[in-house]
Amino acid sequence: MRDGDWYLGYNSYDNLPGAALTFGREASGIYCLREPDLTYADPEVGDAGMPGEDGIRLGRDYQRSATVTFELGVDGVNGPVDRHYPMRPWSQGSRIGAWTDAEKVMAYAHKLDGPEAWVSEGVDMLRQAWRADAIRLKPSRVAWLLHRKAGRTRRMYGRPRNIGVSHSRLTKQGYTPVVADFTAIDDRFYDETEKSEELWDFYIAGRPPVPWRPVTNDGQLYFTTSQKTKLVKHLGRLPTYPVIVINGPCKNPKVTLHPSLWAVQLTMTIAASDYVTIDPRPWARTVIHTKGATTLSVANQLTRASPRLGEMAVPPGNWTAQLSYTRSSSKYLDGPRVEIKWRDAYAWW
Repeated sequence: MRDGDWYLGYNSYDNLPGAALTFGREASGIYCLREPDLTYADPEVGDAGMPGEDGIRLGRDYQRSATVTFELGVDGVNGPVDRHYPMRPWSQGSRIGAWTDAEKVMAYAHKLDGPEAWVSEGVDMLRQAWRADAIRLKPSRVAWLLHRKAGRTRRMYGRPRNIGVSHSRLTKQGYTPVVADFTAIDDRFYDETEKSEELWDFYIAGRPPVPWRPVTNDGQLYFTTSQKTKLVKHLGRLPTYPVIVINGPCKNPKVTLHPSLWAVQLTMTIAASDYVTIDPRPWARTVIHTKGATTLSVANQLTRASPRLGEMAVPPGNWTAQLSYTRSSSKYLDGPRVEIKWRDAYAWW
């Protein structure tokens, strides 16, 4: 992406295409007529009156979502906006807005149709991407909106919502204005780079898999057998939600963030080939046990002392993650591996 680019993406589900739509600059054929507006929903406040006296009692306040409003120009004056033109190979795994061989497409397109058809196809593609059929029918599915500005790329999670196409006399010449909204699930802006740290335990020398890597010392081969603590560095400005993946074998695994942040623990046994994903992000809030091709919710296996998923946030700063567990069987000589993944969260692009 280049400075000024916007990107709308979401996954493909139920035989419906996902999206990989880059827009914002003139080169895309769908460009911003002015800087998009970003509006925040009013906070939900917990104020209450003071009986028998002046003033109010301040309660707990909640931040809600944000909405990005785009005023776009769809420009097909010099060529097609939809670079799949005239084919739409969704059944072959393509995504809306993604294209590869633009030069051949442009050369072929100039032999057919003209600006009015090209801009009409462009608006058709834009509304198809904004309709988001692949994700809008399921509560847990989200899109991501990326923006590159000042050399950095950040994203919001949510869904494309309202879209309006303005009638224009310029459509015959290849230009149509469009207004479109994207509603975010929260008011955070996440870094595009996902960070991760790993914790593990390994009992014997041998040929360990990743992440156990050999270390040479005086010509002898050794292995790092344990890494039960690791520093989690959150360099953003707002609390973020980490995803914790616990690979077996182990029993009653526990991950603690020090100093005195929170500790999450499962009361279950995870086999050597299985794993549990604890995902507290607002659009997920799940604890999933994966056994081969089978997935099962095990949220009921969280201990009472574990925080609620909505409270498993990591504030900005440095935090030490620590792994503890019980060996599930004397037959296993290796231990669990835990991956902690997160994106730094910010208050602005």
